[in-house]
Amino acid sequence: MAMEKLVSPKAKCKWVNVKSPHPDYDTYQITLMLPVKSEEAKDLMGKIDGWVADEVKASGKQASEFLPYKEDGDDIIFKFKQKASIKGRGGESRNIKIMVVDSHMKPCNVDIGWGSTVKVSYSPIPYTVNGKSGVTLYFNAVQVIDLVEYETSGFAKEEGFVSEEPSENPFVTNESNSSNEEDF
Repeated sequence: MAMEKLVSPKAKCKWVNVKSPHPDYDTYQITLMLPVKSEEAKDLMGKIDGWVADEVKASGKQASEFLPYKEDGDDIIFKFKQKASIKGRGGESRNIKIMVVDSHMKPCNVDIGWGSTVKVSYSPIPYTVNGKSGVTLYFNAVQVIDLVEYETSGFAKEEGFVSEEPSENPFVTNESNSSNEEDF
């Protein structure tokens, strides 16, 4: 299979690591959720199954049990990934960055959160390893259609107490005490 660039259908995303690689796996990743009964999900699963079948036929090996999609309740989860760095033909290593653009194709620097609607530019890459053949969906860009910002705290704005001014942190002092002669 020649390397082809494809674009996923619009979908809500779930696991997102596009600004920096996942610390445990050293890969960028994004998963898309499409409803089980949608034509888009059926079409993408059919393409993936076809790519796997082509690799099985070419290699003469068994199909891998690890497909880049799985059913999860009412959705099909599609997994896209990209290595944080790749080695060129000359052995030199090159770091990879994932391009993120807005709905008008303007590059942007946003924290994409769960529930954002996106499209993913990807290439299906077939493999045969340890007697199993499959396909990996490697992505290189994300188009954000509807952004849900990633929030690190997990809190949402609520009605209630509102501080008038930021108070100083009582645990941090601005004064530097070079002489440690004071007692507490």
